[in-house]
Amino acid sequence: MLNKNYYREFNKPIQHKESHYETIFGGILIAVVILTFTLLCYGFWDAAFQIIGG
Repeated sequence: MLNKNYYREFNKPIQHKESHYETIFGGILIAVVILTFTLLCYGFWDAAFQIIGG
């Protein structure tokens, strides 16, 4: 049986804070992590370090 308060609990209107720094930085962090691992998969950093190291 579904919880009677399901709708009330999970469909509350979003509380708009004055600052959305957590959301913004979280999105940037996730994007950087995905980008880093994508480049690692293609050997980007290996090539870059070889160029830098000589």
